[in-house]
Amino acid sequence: MFAKNGEKVFMHVYWFQDLKIGHLNQVQVLLDELSKENELVITKIYCPERSIFNWLKSFLSNDSIQSQQDDLTLLVGAGHSAYPQILKTQKALKQTSNLLSVAVLKPSFNSNDFDLICAPEHDYPSNKKPNNVHIFKGSLAKTSLIEPTANKGIIGLGGSSKHYDFDNELVSKQIEYVLTTHPHHHFYIYNSRRTPSSLNQAIKKMSKEFQNFTFIEMESPEAKSFQEDLQTAELKFVTPDSSNLVFEALSCKGKTYVMQIERLVRSKTSGSKKIRNAINALVADHRVGTLTINTPTQGLKVHAMEHPVAGLEPLAEVEKTAYVIQGLINNKI
Repeated sequence: MFAKNGEKVFMHVYWFQDLKIGHLNQVQVLLDELSKENELVITKIYCPERSIFNWLKSFLSNDSIQSQQDDLTLLVGAGHSAYPQILKTQKALKQTSNLLSVAVLKPSFNSNDFDLICAPEHDYPSNKKPNNVHIFKGSLAKTSLIEPTANKGIIGLGGSSKHYDFDNELVSKQIEYVLTTHPHHHFYIYNSRRTPSSLNQAIKKMSKEFQNFTFIEMESPEAKSFQEDLQTAELKFVTPDSSNLVFEALSCKGKTYVMQIERLVRSKTSGSKKIRNAINALVADHRVGTLTINTPTQGLKVHAMEHPVAGLEPLAEVEKTAYVIQGLINNKI
């Protein structure tokens, strides 16, 4: 969707950022999608954690934006330290025409003041949502239509979070099960900042028994290949503590499986259930398969795999979201 005159829109983007990778990645893929139809100049503005002092100071002046020769100015960001700065800048520039404010994910306060909020559907579980809200499934991730490579797999590991506990032994046994039951596949195992060091060590020891995997630690140069491996793997086993990781996998071709990371009798009951409910909905709809482990009274550990529906198309939530924003842009110019 181009501008009304069929030409690209020249747009200055002020990207208000915190330091959370999940927030940065979702805004980045959204801007990448918008750049297909618009000429973007991006200014990144770091927003420290919220405090009264940060709320009192302005990041941008009216003159600094008015001096730009652009068709439109976009204020965008994700995270609770970014939202008040977007609104404060918008208020300071209320006389500026062709200004658009977009919050990625759900703000806690002053939601009606944004031109648009783009948030996951689990943040708005009822059928009624405000008119300035666009909902998407899970999280925004780059869509890939690359055909998977035969006999290639990936295992993506997180760690304990506010939504899930993380049982190292349980996860380790499931990795061994995957490697054992898929001897002709080669798996690329990626850890994360939250992956326990004891699990990292257990995986390294597996190399004595299994030759069908490569372990890639997040701080190694090889970690840059994560997206490529995710997009080209025909089998993807991921832990559900990171919903971003799950929906990244679902935005590519291939089959996605959610690993069991908690023993059923010890699953976390505190904190928000939104993420857990979102993952459970994917399981119920068979968009993802599951890998589980049970321990009968005899002590014999039995693994089970449930497969996702075959032939599912990758999610395209970022394209749908960019389309909505593009419509607002075209109405502004």
